[in-house]
Amino acid sequence: MSSIAGAAASKTLWGKIKSVPIQHPFAFGFFLSGFKTSFSDLLVQKVVEQRETIDWKRNAAFASFGFFYLGGVQYAIYVPLFSRMFPGAAGFAAKSLRDKLKDAKGMFQCGAQVVLDQCVHHPLMYFPVFYCTRELVVHDEPDLKRCLNEYRGNMKEDLVALWKVWVPSTIINFAFMPMWARIPFVAATSLLWTSILSAMRGGD
Repeated sequence: MSSIAGAAASKTLWGKIKSVPIQHPFAFGFFLSGFKTSFSDLLVQKVVEQRETIDWKRNAAFASFGFFYLGGVQYAIYVPLFSRMFPGAAGFAAKSLRDKLKDAKGMFQCGAQVVLDQCVHHPLMYFPVFYCTRELVVHDEPDLKRCLNEYRGNMKEDLVALWKVWVPSTIINFAFMPMWARIPFVAATSLLWTSILSAMRGGD
């Protein structure tokens, strides 16, 4: 009886855990994105760069970007904004693969979301905010013009690296993820991407 009760309790606990991102998608995405971004940078500093001491200003820049942009602004883009721009997105994501292939309008909307995200959102918002956040947090005398000029010089390399990870990931996200799971899925993929970004630009 005790084993049955224990199994029932574990199922109840797991059910409660699974319900968190559904019932509280913004809060879940906000905290997950922030902690994940900080962890990715710490991982790169200690494992990849093998630093003896952590650069906490750099890590604070990544954490700030993770909490407020990835967890906040991206949530607003991927859920409320894209839901209004592409009202059929949630229904398309819930369909079976066979039904998706029959839904030309749904596939077009999925493709449009990918293009907007990768060719508008990331080049014009994500990267400028990242560079500015890093500049404001890390430097005692931040120069936003200088950091944006730095981004212009790095843009091609940054976007190519981004698209290698995010184009396939974004297709999966917009084609298959329910609306509540979009930010958690992005956060999971971003664990890899943020490590790459930290290695590329964290020490600049």
